[in-house]
Amino acid sequence: MGDVFRRGPAWSREIDTPETLIDQVWGRYVAIRLDEDGGLAAVLRDPSGALDALILRNEEYWVVTSDLPDWLLTALRPQLHILEAPVACVLQDPTRAWDASLLSGVDSLTAGAIVTFEDSPIERQVWRPSAFVDKASDLSVEAAVGRLRDVVDDVVKALASRPGVVAAELSGGLDSSIVATSLKRSDCAVKHWLHSYGAAPESDERSFAIPLARQLGVDLEFLERPDSRFSLQDLEGLSRSVRPGFNAMDPTNDGIAATRLKALNIDAVLTGKGGDAVFFQAFGQEVYADLRRNRGVRAWWSSTLPSVARWEGRSIWSVMAGDAARSEDPAVGFLTKDRASLPPHPWLEASEGMGPAKRLQIVGLLDGIGFSARSLQTDVADIRHPLLSQPVMETCLAIPADRLTLGRDRGLARLAFADRLTPQIAARRSKGDLTAYYGRLIARSLDTLRPWLLDGELASRGLIDRERTEPVLSADHLIWRGGYRDIMVAAAMESWLRNWRARLEAAARTSH
Repeated sequence: MGDVFRRGPAWSREIDTPETLIDQVWGRYVAIRLDEDGGLAAVLRDPSGALDALILRNEEYWVVTSDLPDWLLTALRPQLHILEAPVACVLQDPTRAWDASLLSGVDSLTAGAIVTFEDSPIERQVWRPSAFVDKASDLSVEAAVGRLRDVVDDVVKALASRPGVVAAELSGGLDSSIVATSLKRSDCAVKHWLHSYGAAPESDERSFAIPLARQLGVDLEFLERPDSRFSLQDLEGLSRSVRPGFNAMDPTNDGIAATRLKALNIDAVLTGKGGDAVFFQAFGQEVYADLRRNRGVRAWWSSTLPSVARWEGRSIWSVMAGDAARSEDPAVGFLTKDRASLPPHPWLEASEGMGPAKRLQIVGLLDGIGFSARSLQTDVADIRHPLLSQPVMETCLAIPADRLTLGRDRGLARLAFADRLTPQIAARRSKGDLTAYYGRLIARSLDTLRPWLLDGELASRGLIDRERTEPVLSADHLIWRGGYRDIMVAAAMESWLRNWRARLEAAARTSH
């Protein structure tokens, strides 16, 4: 179920195992195998994770679903309860929102895993990023460039060729620009080219997007991103599904964009999201650490070493010594740290043999699964992320981090598509940054956010420390310490808890 594309011109062998299926096709799908009597035998979730797969059971049926709407809960009447330990884990590591189940009675299938059914579901991971890491270490830069261009062109064309009115985001950033150039080469009909911009200089990328649009011969349709604030209604509606609403944390602009998509009758939008992870934007100490791990002392004579030092404004000696390259954002300090934790994500199990750059890349891919989660825009259009497709992920995982970067962030991608991009985008070092935008959003909304978090479910359950949270939710703290992401994550988790408590209470009343 979903979109499935063949890898290669034809099937090379019979598909009789999940590994064979994953090797022969890619897409955004959930595959179901039935037994001889037509019963449910197995469920497989494709490695991109773009389509969710949840499994629950009542007295008569196994049910596989991508969400849990009220009508399904009413029909099945499952015995569900909120699980606080996974909720606490997601507060501290939001990437776990896309594989962990926060409800008892609901099994969440990990991307790239298969579950078989006997007396109870048994999950087995059949696709792991670690199987592809650095497998193309002998590939020349020229060959890597060709491979990267081909795979991006292929997946973009496949996803754009599905029926319906297709639009594309052209933000002016490197990743969306690469997708846009592949779309133009594909000859697929793209009816609308969309660009959104904010009022602040760091969120206005029109100066990059407009020249590329001219070069491609397309007309941009502009959508202004106004400064906004959270209302109580916004917060209540953040998390409307079985997963937390991390893909919907700007409800005002999410709603404006959704209204535009609906007015234009757009069926699908292609984006450049995920490029930071697959092309590897985080150039720095980790890249040299991977190289040192792979080459030993020969890494001392590589061009990567001085490139990292220059990029981070550090000495070569500090890079060689392995000093921390980037200071972490100041911790807001309101998450309770002594909660039970989940086992490592299956994608990161047995990752001891990987360097820190490749681990960082995999964490970015995990975060990218959330781009397919529910939002007001996904309610009205199919939002497609070609750079997070299985073929692109596998290709970029196989290329070592120093080859992906070539002395700067996303260096190989810049080289591979330089002849299609404007010089400004190909050489661009800065990127659009909404950090300040979200900081202002939170600051304007403190009068709503403070009671939402201080008197809410998270505080009453001890999942956040109320005494430490209160000073965090102040203008002074936001100015000097930041912590915007943690506050937004907590707000979305608070919305999830309140919504599910109300839904479970309503379901219990109905069952009686």
